[in-house]
Amino acid sequence: MLVRGALCRLAGDLPKTSTHDLSHLARAFQNSFARRNALSVPVIHAISRAYRRTYATTAEATTPTPTVKKAVKKAAAAKKPAAKKTTAKKTTAKKTPAKKKTASKKAAPKKKKAKKTAAKKKPAAKKRAKKVLTPEEKEKQHIRELKKQALRVPFSTRKVSGRLVYTAEVAKGGKVSLKEAAEQYNNITPAEKEHYNHLANQQTETNRAEYRKWVHSHSPNDIRLANNARLALQKKLAGKVKSLSPFAKIEDDRAPKRSAHPFLRFMQERQASGDFKDIKFTDASTLISKEWAALSASEKKPYEDQSAEASARYAREYEQVYGIKSKSASA
Repeated sequence: MLVRGALCRLAGDLPKTSTHDLSHLARAFQNSFARRNALSVPVIHAISRAYRRTYATTAEATTPTPTVKKAVKKAAAAKKPAAKKTTAKKTTAKKTPAKKKTASKKAAPKKKKAKKTAAKKKPAAKKRAKKVLTPEEKEKQHIRELKKQALRVPFSTRKVSGRLVYTAEVAKGGKVSLKEAAEQYNNITPAEKEHYNHLANQQTETNRAEYRKWVHSHSPNDIRLANNARLALQKKLAGKVKSLSPFAKIEDDRAPKRSAHPFLRFMQERQASGDFKDIKFTDASTLISKEWAALSASEKKPYEDQSAEASARYAREYEQVYGIKSKSASA
C-alpha cells in the first residue's frame, strides 16, 4: 500500500516522456524519490534499481556490439565478390555471340574462295577458227543455198497422157512390165484410147488445181525469189545434170504480166497472119526481123506506144504484188 501511494504521489512530478525511453523514465523516477527523501525506504530503492537494470539491458541489447559490426562487414564483403562473379558470367555470356559472329565472318571469305576456285576450274571455250573455203566449196555452198530458195514442188507437174494412164493401170499388178504395157497401148481400139485420154485430161486438171493450191500457199514474193534462184541454177548446172526440168519456172497467176518489146509485138502479129505457114521458126524469125528493120519510125510507133503502155502497167502491178519497185518495166 505504501508503494502504491508513493507511486501515485510521484506521478504528478514525473515528466511526460515517451514510454519507449524506459531508461530515462527510471532515472527520473529515482531523482524524484531522492528529492523527497524517500531513499530511506528500502523497497522503493530496490524497485528503482530493478527498473534501471531491466531497461538498461534492453537498450544495450538493441545496440549492436563491435564484434557484431565486424561480422556484418565480413558477410557483406563476402557477398560482394559473388555479385561480381555473376556479372562476369553475364558479360561472358553476352560476349559469346560476338565470338560466333566473328567466326561466321571468317567463314564467309572461305566460301568466296571456293567459288573462285570453281570458276577457275571451268575451261574457257576455245573459239573455233573459221574454215577458209576453196572456190569449189564456195560454189557448192552457193548451189545448196539456191536449191533451198528454189522451192521443191512436192508432185509432178507434167501433163498426163492416155498412154501413161493405160501403162500405169496395166502394170499395176506387176504381171506386165512398163515397157510391155506401153507397147500394148498401140494395139488397143480407138474407143479404148478415147477413154484413157479422157481419164488423162481429168488427172491433168486435178494436178493443175493441186499445183495452183501449192503455189498460193507461198507468198508472191517467195515465188519470185524461187524463180530467180531457179534461173541461176539453170545457168550454173547447164551441161552438168541430166535434166533441168526440176528448175523450170514456177507459174504464178498472181504475177504481173511483163510488157512485150515492140519487135516481139510485131513478130506475133506477123505469125498470126498466116504468111509463114509451113516455114521453120528460125527462117520465119529471120524474115520478120528484116521486115522490122525496113519499117519507118512512124510505122514502128504504134508498136512502141503499146509496149510503153504495157511497161507502165507492169510497173504498177509489180509494186502492188511484191511491195517493191521493178528494176526495169520493159521485157
